[in-house]
Amino acid sequence: MQKKEWQRNIFIGCIVAALFFGWWLRGFLFNWRFRLFSSKSWEYIAHEFEQGWQPSSKSDWIFLLTLLFAIPVFLYLWYLSAKIRWHKLLKTILKVILWPFKQLKKILTKWFKKLFGKKNVSKQQPLAPPLPPALPEKKESTEARPKPVAHSGGMTNIFQNASAPDESRPTFNAQTTTASTNNSNSGETSGDAWIPKEPLSSFENQPLEDIQLPQREPVVEDIPALFQNAGYSLISDVATSLLKLNYVAVCADKVYAVLLDQEAGDWLAEEEPFNGEAPLWFSEIDHRVSPVYELQKAADELKKKIASVLPNMPVVAFMIEEKGNIINAEEMMRVWKELGVVVARTDVGGLEDLPTTTDILKAVTPASMADVETIKKLIKGE
Repeated sequence: MQKKEWQRNIFIGCIVAALFFGWWLRGFLFNWRFRLFSSKSWEYIAHEFEQGWQPSSKSDWIFLLTLLFAIPVFLYLWYLSAKIRWHKLLKTILKVILWPFKQLKKILTKWFKKLFGKKNVSKQQPLAPPLPPALPEKKESTEARPKPVAHSGGMTNIFQNASAPDESRPTFNAQTTTASTNNSNSGETSGDAWIPKEPLSSFENQPLEDIQLPQREPVVEDIPALFQNAGYSLISDVATSLLKLNYVAVCADKVYAVLLDQEAGDWLAEEEPFNGEAPLWFSEIDHRVSPVYELQKAADELKKKIASVLPNMPVVAFMIEEKGNIINAEEMMRVWKELGVVVARTDVGGLEDLPTTTDILKAVTPASMADVETIKKLIKGE
C-alpha cells in the first residue's frame, strides 16, 4: 500500500508541476517577456542583480515575488492535490451526471411496460384471417349456352355437359370457401376481400394524464412498538451537538442511536470525506451532509457520555430511511457495514435493497431498569 501511495503522489506531483509551471507560471511571467524555460532570460535576471538592480515599481515587486514563491506554492498545491481521492471524486461526479439519464430510462421502461405489456396485449383485437387468393377472372364466353330439352336424350346431354370441366369456373379452394363464408356472415358481398375496420389503440391516442407510473407500496411499521416488542427500552428525543435523535434504544448488551431520515427525494449517497470535509449526499436539485455521517458522530458523542459509567456498552448508529430514496443503496450497504452503521427502510423509503426495520430487529435481552435510568440521566441530564 505504501509503495502504491508513493507512486500515486509522484504521479500527481508531475501533473501539478506540468499545470503550474508549464501552463500558468510560464504564461504569467511572459507578461514581462520572461521565458521561464529559457536560459537567456535567467542569465539576464542574474546580470541585472549583479549590476545592482532593485525593484522600484509594483510590477517589479510582483515579478520578483512570483519567482520567490513559485516553489512553495507548487509544493502546497501538490500537498492539497495528493489529499484528494480523485478516483472517488470523479466516480461521484459521473454518478451525478448520469443520474438523470438513469431515472429517465427507468420512467420510460415503466411507461412501455404499462402501455405495451401483457395486460394491454390481451386487450388487442384478434388478428384478421389471411386474405384469400384473388379469384381468377371470368372469361367472356361467346358460345351460346345449350338449351334445355325435355326428352330423355336431352337429360343425358345435360349431365354430360355438367360433368365436363369448364375453364371459366374457379377450382375449389378451402381458403376461398372460408373467406366466402366469413364474408357472407358479415354482410359483405362474396367478391370483396374481408378487411378489419376497427383501429388498434396506439401510444399517441392515450392522454398523458391517464399514464400512471407504479407507486412503491409503503411499508407499514410501528417503529416504537417494534423496538419495544423486541425487548428494547426507548428514550425519545435525545439532542446531540449535531442532530436530534428520534430514539435511543437500550438493551442489555448494546445501545442503538436511532434516526428516522425524513428528507424526501432521490439521493445519491456518499460516505467518503472530501478534503477533510463531511461527505455529501446529492439529489437532482439539492445536496446535504450525509445523515449517516452525522449519526455516527452523534453515536460517538453518546458513547463518551455512557462510558463514564458503562465503559463496555457499545453505541451503534441505526438510521431508518422513511421518505427518501437512496438510489445507490445496493453498493452503499457494504460501505455502511464497514462503518458499523445499521441502515433500514420503512414507509415509502427505499430502495428495496434495504431491509425493513422488522427484518433487522430481533428479540434481545432487556436492560435492567437501573441501567436504563442511568443512561437516560447521562444522555439527557435528567
